[in-house]
Amino acid sequence: MAKILISGGSGLIGKALINKLTEDGHDVSILTRQPLKNNAVKSYFWDIEHFKIDENAFDGIEHIVHLAGCGIADKKWTHVRKKEIIDSRIKSAKLILSILNKRNIKLKSFIGASAVGIYGTRTSQTIFQESDFSTEDFLSQTCLAWENVYSKFDYFTEKKVILRLGVVISKNGGALKKLLPIFQLGLGSAIGSGKQYMPWIHLDDLVSLILESLFNRIYRGTYNAVASEHITNLFFSKQLAMALNKVFIMPAVPSFILKIIFGERADMLLRGSRVSNKKILENYFVFKYPDIKSALLMM
Repeated sequence: MAKILISGGSGLIGKALINKLTEDGHDVSILTRQPLKNNAVKSYFWDIEHFKIDENAFDGIEHIVHLAGCGIADKKWTHVRKKEIIDSRIKSAKLILSILNKRNIKLKSFIGASAVGIYGTRTSQTIFQESDFSTEDFLSQTCLAWENVYSKFDYFTEKKVILRLGVVISKNGGALKKLLPIFQLGLGSAIGSGKQYMPWIHLDDLVSLILESLFNRIYRGTYNAVASEHITNLFFSKQLAMALNKVFIMPAVPSFILKIIFGERADMLLRGSRVSNKKILENYFVFKYPDIKSALLMM
């Protein structure tokens, strides 16, 4: 049984990960602004904005999974919101790091979330690998700063794994949960040209990948947490309509409308490139949902 501390435990990924870890008998605790009494999972207070944390959360901790970060697409990208997006990732990591340093804690593993946004919001024929990155837009700059702060954890852990997440597929949250009501009404459509690629991974596979990163010694370094199948937005939209037994007849949502509604955030929807998962396949990782059809049929 391992003792594991999770930040971002109240989110979609965190909840699924906690369920699996506790099911497997591990001692799991989380960092949260609103600690709750729970026999299965202990919760400890932290306040990222004011750089406060309950140090008791770190007693006996062997592993840390850092998932904290406010939603990228939830609100308009004002100057204030952009600062929140960055701080929720960078300051939270620095807060954890400060306690590891203060108490000279040595972990067995540190798992840090990042995103495929590090490659930039662009559509190209390049298949991006872990050695690639961009600094051309807000998302890529945020991801790069996110990963740079992780470099400071090397001294405090036997191994470190950074997972660059694609779109996480789950009916319980994320992008799919927002799309389901629209497609269930038969109003689903592609976005913009529909030719933009959408790197993705099913939530179950992501949880399995995090577990491998925690306990499998061969996992070290940075990995693209995406499925093998490269799909476009148009292909995804058609598959989702098919999975719901709906006819796919609606015209694509024009790019200019999305830009009016979402502003700078629209680029996340209108652009996207392929991302390689060769590194995790070389570690013999087996996907439960290797293609989007199987992932959507399990809704």
